[in-house]
Amino acid sequence: MKKTILAAAAVSLMGSLYSQAQSVVTDPVGFVSVTVPAQSDAALGAPLGRANEFQGVIQSVSGTTGSVVITVAGTPGWTASQFVYASGTQSKTYYARIDSGVREGLIGTITANDTSSFTITVPTGDDLVGVLSNAANGTGDNVSIAPYWTLGTLVTGVPNGTKVFTYSTSSVGVNLAPANTYSYNTTVPGWFKGATPSDDVILPPMQGFTVRNSTAGAITVSITGSVPMATHRLIVRMNSTKQDQRIFFNSPVPEYVGNTGLGLAQGDQLLIIDNSTTGFNKANSITLTYNATVAKWFKGGTDVDQVYQLQPGASFILRKAASASSQTTVDSHLQSYLQ
Repeated sequence: MKKTILAAAAVSLMGSLYSQAQSVVTDPVGFVSVTVPAQSDAALGAPLGRANEFQGVIQSVSGTTGSVVITVAGTPGWTASQFVYASGTQSKTYYARIDSGVREGLIGTITANDTSSFTITVPTGDDLVGVLSNAANGTGDNVSIAPYWTLGTLVTGVPNGTKVFTYSTSSVGVNLAPANTYSYNTTVPGWFKGATPSDDVILPPMQGFTVRNSTAGAITVSITGSVPMATHRLIVRMNSTKQDQRIFFNSPVPEYVGNTGLGLAQGDQLLIIDNSTTGFNKANSITLTYNATVAKWFKGGTDVDQVYQLQPGASFILRKAASASSQTTVDSHLQSYLQ
């Protein structure tokens, strides 16, 4: 709670990026915008979330991996399946996030709920080991529920023919092509994959995507939402060859690359695409390389650990160095404004 109060106070003083926190239990609201030049692609990420629809304390937890039932303390008075997506009737897909303790920042999609409990799918590569509950520990960890951003709620008001490319989180290798292509149709209006309506397609937290602007003028993608008040937590994939992953650091303020916790192994790279330049399928303009001996990021032979900043609203390619085997690890790092 102390961290929340102090962080909310800090963010509220950062000028036009944030509005003042409404209360100690309501996340402050922020605003980030990214310009996509004419006839160009831009690599984006959403460092602000949709508003929480529940915040509470964990009463009990049924397991640590796979499908897990979490019961909350008190009587929230939910209706059965109110957090479950249903095409045509319930457009929101919800997630639960652990907001304190050793698994702070862990996000799992809600697949069922009753009046006081919900079922989540714990992401492969992560677990709920060490999560506290009232029943087992006397004091439970905090948990919140919010809807994911979707194509129809995040990328709005764009010209006809604007495209969004999303990327697989399981494909192996580097220079990976988009896994999905969505196009905006102003006549309907809405997002489509081919002829399939796609407004409800979720844009998962910490996963980057690309917006393609094929028009003769620049467009702006504006994101207004809740400032993250939980630790950035990302599942990082490694393989026996170099592995690319489209990601962003979950912060709505610039973050020094050395403060992100992303450097894990010798030779890891961050490939930065310049969103201000024109062109489609742009190559990265900056390559940062991690030196594990000194635990710092370098641009060429220059130490940029506390010089280069990752910009809010932009995504980039994390290129993991080859590993002895295919595996995952968890990058968990507290954002600068929460420290």
